[in-house]
Amino acid sequence: MPTNLSFHDLTPNKSIPPQAKYLLGLGAKFIPTPPKTNGRITKSISRFTRDLKLKVFYACGDLDDTGQDQEDRSKLYLKSKWTPNDSQLPDWVNGRLDRFTTAISKIFKRRTVTSNLLPLQQELLQSLPANDSYLYPLADKGLGPCGVLTEQYIEDALIHLCNEEIYEQLTEEEAILATDVLRTEIKDWLEEYKSIIGEDAYKYINNHLKENFDSPYGQFYIMYKIHKGLKDGRWPTRPVCSDVSSLPHGLGKWVTEELTPIQKNQPSYFQDSFELKKILDALELPPNTLPFTADAESMYTNIKTDPALANLSEYIRENVRGKTDLEKSALIDGLNLVLRNNIFRFGDTYWRQISGTAMGTPPAPPYATIFYALHEKELVPRWRRHVFFYKRFIDDVIGFWTAHEDPVQNDTLWKAYQADMNKWHGLKWVCTKPSNSVDFMDLTISVVNGRIETKLFEKPMNLYLYLPPHSSHPRGVFTGLISGQILRVRRLCTHKTDADSSIRDFLDRLLARGHTRESLQPMFANAEANATSFLERSQDERKQLKIQKQNDSNKQLFFHLQFHPNDPTSREIQSIWRDTIAEPEGETPLCDLENLEEQRVGINKLVVAYSRPMNLGNRFSVRDIHGRGKPVSHYLAK
Repeated sequence: MPTNLSFHDLTPNKSIPPQAKYLLGLGAKFIPTPPKTNGRITKSISRFTRDLKLKVFYACGDLDDTGQDQEDRSKLYLKSKWTPNDSQLPDWVNGRLDRFTTAISKIFKRRTVTSNLLPLQQELLQSLPANDSYLYPLADKGLGPCGVLTEQYIEDALIHLCNEEIYEQLTEEEAILATDVLRTEIKDWLEEYKSIIGEDAYKYINNHLKENFDSPYGQFYIMYKIHKGLKDGRWPTRPVCSDVSSLPHGLGKWVTEELTPIQKNQPSYFQDSFELKKILDALELPPNTLPFTADAESMYTNIKTDPALANLSEYIRENVRGKTDLEKSALIDGLNLVLRNNIFRFGDTYWRQISGTAMGTPPAPPYATIFYALHEKELVPRWRRHVFFYKRFIDDVIGFWTAHEDPVQNDTLWKAYQADMNKWHGLKWVCTKPSNSVDFMDLTISVVNGRIETKLFEKPMNLYLYLPPHSSHPRGVFTGLISGQILRVRRLCTHKTDADSSIRDFLDRLLARGHTRESLQPMFANAEANATSFLERSQDERKQLKIQKQNDSNKQLFFHLQFHPNDPTSREIQSIWRDTIAEPEGETPLCDLENLEEQRVGINKLVVAYSRPMNLGNRFSVRDIHGRGKPVSHYLAK
């Protein structure tokens, strides 16, 4: 049992039952073991059968199930349901598949198993969600689960929704009419630009319209920004709108694909902390130069839609290269449709966002990045004498300020620079003063003897609820967690001593989550070896290794299955694969066989690809609170 079991009780009087920590403290990603094992695995076998037939039919490996090159293809396409018929395949295919199916079906038996939850935890899993007085949203920045009163949650959400400059409430009839109009507008857009966007994107977007016909709205929810602290007696929150079920979701994904290359071309853009670390390592700082940070206040909701779309449209038309005027029009019109039609539900109420965009809308990150980059095109050169370095990750800026030799003049210039940052359609930035050390994203960036040093930064309110060992996850998830974290620490820390300290903390936190030193030691040793091997490679070697892995993946076949710890192991499935398909005794190995076109099949590996059952985050989700306590409309009527 983990010793670190905790959550954030944000209720005014700390009224959530203390024993709730024994369940919530397992963490949102913890998976209770399903009460029964997988018995019939018909869907898994059917998918595997089709995948093998396609691999044999195409043989060349670089093609997907429609025969197109995967590297050149957009991710916006509908998977084909076509399967080669028996006349298009060699006789050995069905023979080996029949043997595999018979053998694999025998070892999967449906049976009742023991839960990985204690009796108290099982009781809490039933009683906590059943109590309409409380909700259990997640904290922002991955800081762990929270507990709030249902009325507290609704009132906190309505603080956002009742801002009439950003949202307008709709009646159900108005919402139905608005989505009917939007559906027609998206269909008109599809017909107008079908030749521009291509057949795949056309089908993808149109399919989303059909799938979301009955429930065309996004879902509004909030996350608690506990790292910001209490303000006026309330916890600040971040509004989010999950638009997966909304009408414009498919179109939004297409717009995102189009905006992403434009976003990456902006001078201030960087992809992640690793890229930033690489850039910082190459900097040579002039004297009297120190880091500062800037954070935009509610950037997404504070981007005024009309001026933003006007500026972006002009920029796309005049500055984006490699697109025809019609392609630019398709992007601009699609962006307008998505950003002007965020129609969503909150409980029993309906809303439209009339200004800004929403976290959860696919194009929001590149849209926000490009929008402020238009201001940076003048801001950064204008302040080049004092802002030696400037980069931005959406709403977070890292810069280095070269101070004026006169402290009074320097203070005046610093204030003027902050004011200049804010001269862009109402966006406001909160800056930290230049200092020897700043916290930015997951880095602490310091200047020591004129050189930049970095180490890992972790927010103080993080609960570190790593997966306990008894969560219903494959072992590979735990090894991946450890390998990923150790490599991350080794890449981001300048000094080995800082990295060693972070890794010791990581080990202690895993021990507090119920892992044992005996089980962790070999995983840590292997992770350290992999990290060392990675760091010793040059950039070109890393690139070649990535290409090699991509090529190798084309020779793999996947067996998709929902994980259950009491099912036959991956090793058992691999054994059946080898004996019946890959290397049957006395027969030609699969990788050496050919299809009817005399092309070598080339498949040399099976990967058991596990999906997961519901985790605690799913079970306590607040994305749809309809029917939980008093309706939202009750609070609006107050």
